[in-house]
Amino acid sequence: MIETIMVPVNREMKRVPVLTKTHLRIIRMLDNGADISTLVADRQMRRAVNDLCRLGWVRSRGSRHS
Repeated sequence: MIETIMVPVNREMKRVPVLTKTHLRIIRMLDNGADISTLVADRQMRRAVNDLCRLGWVRSRGSRHS
């Protein structure tokens, strides 16, 4: 599960995700054309990719085929 923190947004407190160095590296690699299949081969990367999929920032492999 991805860690979250509470921050003030428009006079309300909202929970936002905390991205780690691994999350940011994966986003950069995907932007540069890396294949998601190679990224999920590593356990730590797989967890981070799953976090990003849950957040909606990365589409899962299944949804890319349709």
